[in-house]
Amino acid sequence: MDTRPKIFFDEAYEGMPLPQATYGPMDRLSYIPVAIILRDTNPLHLDRVYAQERGLPDVVQQGPLNETFLYRFLTDWLHHPWDLRKTRLRFAANVFPGDRLTCGGVVKRTYHANDEPRVDCEIWQQNQKGEKILTGEATFTLPQRG
Repeated sequence: MDTRPKIFFDEAYEGMPLPQATYGPMDRLSYIPVAIILRDTNPLHLDRVYAQERGLPDVVQQGPLNETFLYRFLTDWLHHPWDLRKTRLRFAANVFPGDRLTCGGVVKRTYHANDEPRVDCEIWQQNQKGEKILTGEATFTLPQRG
């Protein structure tokens, strides 16, 4: 259960940091079902020796699995998961077994669109070394008090 406080539209302001959340450590065994679901049998995700022969320290976690932690960060914090309206993400680095992923963001703009209060944020995910894994933007709605 997420214990980060929920905020309302009236409390959001430009420059406000989103409360961070950390996930992990990442587990190589979770890569197998994701590979099956995605039909992605690339040995970079499953075979440590293969990955090391290509200069990587270990197998690489699948990008969509990285994304799930960022979406979980957002939807756990919102009042309702369906309040997330859109995202735009860029993959910046790899995730390896044992990594811990911290997600965060900052409010860039608050406004009304289609008769609902909207918030645009810059969002990111980084590993325990401070390396950015994912960067991007999110738009969501927050309820107004009252």
